[in-house]
Amino acid sequence: MTSYGRRARGGAWGVALLGMVGIGVLGLGTVGCANPKIDKYQQINQTSASRIEQLNQDVKTLQTTVERKQTRIDELEGEVGNLKGIRTSLETKVTDIKSRQASLQKAIGNLRLVSLDPETDRALQALAAQHSNVVRYDSTQGLVTFTSDLTFGSGSDQIKTEAAEGLNKLAEIMLSSTATGYDIRIVGHTDNQRMSNPATLRKFGTNRHLSFYRAAAVEKILREAGIPGERLETVGWGEYRPLVPNNARGGTASNRRVEIYIVPTSAQSGTTAYQADAPVDTPAEEQTPPARRYPSK
Repeated sequence: MTSYGRRARGGAWGVALLGMVGIGVLGLGTVGCANPKIDKYQQINQTSASRIEQLNQDVKTLQTTVERKQTRIDELEGEVGNLKGIRTSLETKVTDIKSRQASLQKAIGNLRLVSLDPETDRALQALAAQHSNVVRYDSTQGLVTFTSDLTFGSGSDQIKTEAAEGLNKLAEIMLSSTATGYDIRIVGHTDNQRMSNPATLRKFGTNRHLSFYRAAAVEKILREAGIPGERLETVGWGEYRPLVPNNARGGTASNRRVEIYIVPTSAQSGTTAYQADAPVDTPAEEQTPPARRYPSK
């Protein structure tokens, strides 16, 4: 082999050796570049694993919380069921109480506040039916009511004809043998309208005086019909015992009335009823007030 050949072969081996060294260096360079990426991926993997573990713990905690809440919900549903049962029981009791209350109200409604004998009661019912436009009768109270507007003229204590007929028939009833054990309490009422007629104002002065004199006029007819004075009591309340609220617009005709209560005689208890013996046409300002003009309640 020539020197040229030896040189050429030596050059080739040199080139080959340099190539192998370059490849090694390149490989080392490649491995050196991959390590940081692997570390980064491993760190991400570890972080993800820790996060997953934390999430698993959170899930377990949530599951425990849900289970506890579900247990509480079950308890509350049980309490609700118990409360519904209590409510049903209470509703049943309320219904029973209402039923008893209705029965009691019906029983009370059927009670008679004043127990008149059947014959007198029937006679008073017939009287009210015959003079229905003037007379009303409440058997539970033993109360005969004469409507003032149809019994008297406006601002007057003079009794009209039909009312006088009804009062005379009332006297006949009260003079019957079955009614002798009753007293007659006559109570006059007015509304609260002020007197505008000068003559009425001079004669009566106040609504209370007017109500008393109207009651006294009723008493006079009953006495003239034969009812003994000791069975009669006369009072006047004026506007102070209205059936409906008084108002300036009127509509209070029901307050203008004379009430006649049929009550067990007071003679048995030794009491004496006041009777209005003063003339009913005497001016009010000239009257001496009686010892018992108005009832005390």
